[in-house]
Amino acid sequence: MVQNDQNHDAFMLANHASNELFQPKSHKEVDFPIQNVVINWDRLMAKRGQVLLSSEEMPAYLLKPEVLRLLEQEDDLSYRLIMDLMWSTGARISEVLALTPERFVFDRYDHMVILDTLKKRGRPKRKALQRSPKRFVPICEPELINRISTYLYMNKFKKGERLFTMARQSVNRHIKAAVSKAGGAPFPISAHTFRHSFAIHLLLHGRPLKYVSQLLGHSSVKSTEVYTNVLTVDGSHFMEGVPFH
Repeated sequence: MVQNDQNHDAFMLANHASNELFQPKSHKEVDFPIQNVVINWDRLMAKRGQVLLSSEEMPAYLLKPEVLRLLEQEDDLSYRLIMDLMWSTGARISEVLALTPERFVFDRYDHMVILDTLKKRGRPKRKALQRSPKRFVPICEPELINRISTYLYMNKFKKGERLFTMARQSVNRHIKAAVSKAGGAPFPISAHTFRHSFAIHLLLHGRPLKYVSQLLGHSSVKSTEVYTNVLTVDGSHFMEGVPFH
């Protein structure tokens, strides 16, 4: 009788485990492990000169407070959105000027913009757009999502219609004017500066180099490695606590 009870218990336990295995479970959402980063922007601005001298290939870049200051200077909604997109997605100016309304998508999980990887200057031709690799860049900030949605709704764009008809020279003129209104800058700033600033901003927040490289559309992660100079040039904290005398 004892043996039968044990067999019964073992069967029930195995059956219960088997049922659990195939039962759908609600999984807790897992966010990216780095949630909050405290950045001393003033220190990074002070150290930027050292970063730019650390490598001949290191491009000039802006930090978040500086970018936001520039964005505040632009009153034209079209040019403001162009600058917002370059800063928030790392897109080249040619890639932004090639955008059409259907390039903004929502797949029930993420809002994204589909960018053509266009490295040549000038407005791309239709064949170049068809051949170019596509990359999907998430847009997570509600404010920017709302700005994009409002822009698309207000302008009633048709499918395949370009959102922005201006030339890159016009965009750079607006950026130059914004820099002047903001009080000037220690180095020339162009549309491409926003792309470099995007890469730096992600690395400062601990995002993987490989992922940053993919978002930028680099064919090799080696092209992205130059941005890591911003993480290593300020090494005094590594030396603290190492006595020599």
